[in-house]
Amino acid sequence: MKGRSMEFGVVLPQLSATWDQTLGAARKAEAAGFDSVWLVDHVYGIPPQTGILEAWTVMSALAAATERVGIGAQVLCQSFRNPALLAKMSTTFDLVSGGRLRFLIGAGWYDAEYTAFGYEFPTPGVRVGELEDTVRICKGMWAAGSEPFTYQGKHYRVQDVLNLPPQPRPIPVGIGGQGDRVLDLVAREADEWNCPGAIFHQWAERNAVLEERLVTHGRTVRKSVQSVIRPGEGDFPGRLQFFNPALGIHGSPDHMAQRVCELRDMGIDGFYAIVAGEKGLDGAAEALPGLRAALG
Repeated sequence: MKGRSMEFGVVLPQLSATWDQTLGAARKAEAAGFDSVWLVDHVYGIPPQTGILEAWTVMSALAAATERVGIGAQVLCQSFRNPALLAKMSTTFDLVSGGRLRFLIGAGWYDAEYTAFGYEFPTPGVRVGELEDTVRICKGMWAAGSEPFTYQGKHYRVQDVLNLPPQPRPIPVGIGGQGDRVLDLVAREADEWNCPGAIFHQWAERNAVLEERLVTHGRTVRKSVQSVIRPGEGDFPGRLQFFNPALGIHGSPDHMAQRVCELRDMGIDGFYAIVAGEKGLDGAAEALPGLRAALG
């Protein structure tokens, strides 16, 4: 499979980070040649006492401060924004950024922020149903051009809604998650499956389930993960352990080159790097040319 490219993105510092730190990291990632920069869509840090800037506001500011990189959140929480408003926000962002929106969305999981901010936190099944309605409304409004769009779902509905100015290009839809219902939704509606790095030990089994669903629906999707890019050896900071460094690209240059080819051969099209501070981003940036060269 040598020669197939891979997208490399950076998940920007956001927890306990200042705006200047986040902005500086985004500009450094763009200058280093990364394809995309990402935030997390949470209104509480982990733990809740940890400060965090709101994702969409920061995304909009980054669009004005960068020129080339794609910009998105891993992953947008479907509960935080009315689906029609989310579709409108996405079109607006895509227009003002010159077509750089990266759209990944999930069902939501962090119950503490739901409760504190006054959102209902229904069962996983209900949240996945809401996610399906949200995806269908967004796709429908984007595809409708200048025409009104109507959708009646189990959880959300819109009636003769207009999205003007219209969406100028198809926005690829990525969905994050690993449950059977989410994977079926990916197979039917998405362009990308974002596999949470923390469950990478389940990759083979979950990927097999998705492939069965894709065959049923006659479709293919991109597949992406998030984990660590770090040259050298040594232990990982505690917060990086959550992203399962076993999935990551680290070690000697030869080992990193071998690892990125293994991931590519597993069917992974996008690797979104978690980095620990400015030094971590510097290391990932230094490693990037070698990773691209290894892929051919």
